[in-house]
Amino acid sequence: MEAIWRIESARIVGAPAGYTGDFALAEDLAHEALVSWPREGAPRNPAGYLLTVGRRRAVDGFRRRAVQDDRYAVLAP
Repeated sequence: MEAIWRIESARIVGAPAGYTGDFALAEDLAHEALVSWPREGAPRNPAGYLLTVGRRRAVDGFRRRAVQDDRYAVLAP
């Protein structure tokens, strides 16, 4: 996993930074992807796995914020 990170880290952080517009968030997403690495064995496409997990976490965060914004809008006069 460390070798993959050294080789692909720019892409693993850069891709989420591109679609979130937030470099710090992209770093957090990359870290979450690394934490979710399978305990046994490696995925067939390790970089793809990390990119996919990061993208899915970003989408989940956007959805959470949208729901939260909707709830606050209902509470606001």
